[in-house]
Amino acid sequence: MLKRLAAVIFLLLPLLSQADDSNFLLAPPNPNPDYEDKAIVFFPGGNVPNTNYTTPLVSLQEEVAASKINLHVIVLGFKTRKCIQVCPTSSTCFLLHNQVQSSLDLLETSGFTGSLETDVFLGGHSLGGTCVNQLVQGYSSSTPQYLNGLFMWGSYIDASGEYSLPDYPAPFALVGAELDGGLARPGKMASWVDQFNDFKSGQKLNVEDLQTKKAVVIIPGIDHSDFCPGFEVPGDIIPSSVTSAEAMKRISKVTGTWLKKLWGVSTRLESIFLREVYEETEKFLRPYFAALDMEVQYHAMHYTGTGGTYSPICEKAQMILANLSLEDEARVSISRGCDNENFDETRSCAYLNSTDDLEHSRSQYSFEPDNSDNLLVNVSAHADYYRNFKNTGSITAASEVACKMLTGARIAEQLQIEYDAETSRKTCKDVNQYLYDQALQLIEGTETYNRYMESGKKLCFKDDFDAYFSAGPAWIKESLEIKEDDDCLSVASVKIDTALDSKLFPGVHYCKLLSPARVLDWIMTDSNANKLK
Repeated sequence: MLKRLAAVIFLLLPLLSQADDSNFLLAPPNPNPDYEDKAIVFFPGGNVPNTNYTTPLVSLQEEVAASKINLHVIVLGFKTRKCIQVCPTSSTCFLLHNQVQSSLDLLETSGFTGSLETDVFLGGHSLGGTCVNQLVQGYSSSTPQYLNGLFMWGSYIDASGEYSLPDYPAPFALVGAELDGGLARPGKMASWVDQFNDFKSGQKLNVEDLQTKKAVVIIPGIDHSDFCPGFEVPGDIIPSSVTSAEAMKRISKVTGTWLKKLWGVSTRLESIFLREVYEETEKFLRPYFAALDMEVQYHAMHYTGTGGTYSPICEKAQMILANLSLEDEARVSISRGCDNENFDETRSCAYLNSTDDLEHSRSQYSFEPDNSDNLLVNVSAHADYYRNFKNTGSITAASEVACKMLTGARIAEQLQIEYDAETSRKTCKDVNQYLYDQALQLIEGTETYNRYMESGKKLCFKDDFDAYFSAGPAWIKESLEIKEDDDCLSVASVKIDTALDSKLFPGVHYCKLLSPARVLDWIMTDSNANKLK
């Protein structure tokens, strides 16, 4: 392989001196006339010199050659090293489409004997994957060639709609990196893993068969930059946890195995290998999904902010704030759903789908009709999520979870017990600390946990701060404060807590809280001391 790379680099030296990149061809390393010919058109990531993909693509060629495939690879080049400038949207992608079609002429120089209609496939890294996705959307109806199959390194398809995972018209493999600190971080790739799990549950096919058409995996130990060795991507963990040689081996093995499955030349052991990579991905993200389940139930509403029925975080927060004895706590129940008939007002939903609805909700309480010793409490919640840019998904963890609750003093008054605090015995800060501890427990014993405890920047919790004039609308508008300092990631909650004799909403305690999933997103990538700024 070293001789092969030396020859390729020598041929590409003229390109290295140019600011603009040109298309170039990687012919099969050792072409065999008895082998089947396949071709890939590869789309580089933004700002990455296209020659930086030589090593992983040659490694991929060698991986599939073991299954009697001559793989020809065309690597596209762009004047600005940004394919998006010739394909800004799926409806304005004609320049990129023309470039792809003209680049196929290069195959004549490498003796390609396959069909241009059925044996040409697409691949991309990072922003290049975005361009692949937009090209498929804009031209697959007129160019069936684009539906043969595609793989994306550190990139993804649409988050919803007809070009999302369930309905995507072409076979695809989304290959993520465990230490990707950018837009394809595990906390974002989790969206497509979740979609795959949901899709799988409704199919009769097993995982191995489904992966031929729809594969979503995260390779352990590598980062986003390992897909383009020699180019350090901002936001990445540099260096990754494995050597460059090991990274090439893992990338080519996963990608090559999927391609061989697509082409019908994989062995039984290779199918098992790809299934095991998926199982490791699911195991890796299992704590993260458990943390998401703490934000809002039920699971299907993640990332959208709609469809929830209650927030486990807010329910737990109410009990932490009140800090009652176990005996007294047993006399308090939290209502779920909406418009409980025991409450005076109708604005008593346990989960609200918008901040406007949350603003007009009310914290309420009533003794149960058939049990006068049991206090029924309404806790209202709403989770805010990060922006979904151009239907490409977002960090799946909530940016904050807003909880409208009662003070411990109000609950104690209703239970007719003594209470030694004017509002609550505990604070939003105490709840955030609890949620952080819960996140750590979810990953305890894993490599992620060990890496974080050894070298990760930790979280620190500051005192709660009051909403402007302790007014409900001001609390709604203000946000949980998350700020990276030199020593830690500091977290502070905006709150309202009022005494029982307050003239404005007496006896309420409102908190904007930290999601445990947001904690895990930080721990998995951004906390790393080697993160490239």
